[in-house]
Amino acid sequence: MRKIDELMERARQLKEKGLTTGEIADELNVSRETALWLLTKAKSERPPSDVYVELKSISSSSFRLREMAKILADMIMECGDADVVVGVATSGIPLATMVSEEIGCDLAVYYPRKLKWDGEESHARGTFSENFANVAGKACVIVDDIITTGNTILEVSESIKRRGGTVIASAVLVDKRAHEDVEGVKVLSVLRVFRL
Repeated sequence: MRKIDELMERARQLKEKGLTTGEIADELNVSRETALWLLTKAKSERPPSDVYVELKSISSSSFRLREMAKILADMIMECGDADVVVGVATSGIPLATMVSEEIGCDLAVYYPRKLKWDGEESHARGTFSENFANVAGKACVIVDDIITTGNTILEVSESIKRRGGTVIASAVLVDKRAHEDVEGVKVLSVLRVFRL
């Protein structure tokens, strides 16, 4: 129970700093529903089904992160030639940057709508940064740190397709869904979590 108390406190602190519920979910590597529960529910209520993954030992070290990027790049290259690596903001960007360097291709950055989510269903849409590579007509790989529900990968994939690109695969450090794909988008992961 101590870890849940710590997560509740971290969620509260992040909210006080002005982060949206979606940003808090991304920061804590939990689903949006779990982040909302951490912010609003009593400790006695049962939390949503989720798995907390602590990546700080990897993400706080550029050396370790680069080693993970090398592993993902190796897995991606087995799927075909990518023109663009699409990093999912915010936690996926450092990893995607290193993966794109390893593969030798361009880097695009996508800001998912979950970052704008604050507990209410929003009509906000995700968007590509105009400061990075374009995905139109390109073979793309989506890179993020963790898949929780698969919704972000699906959103990014649909956005790539709307812009005329194709998606070869998605690559993450941890797949909390333990599935081979997200609606036809192959999922490559270093670790896959299975609930028994």
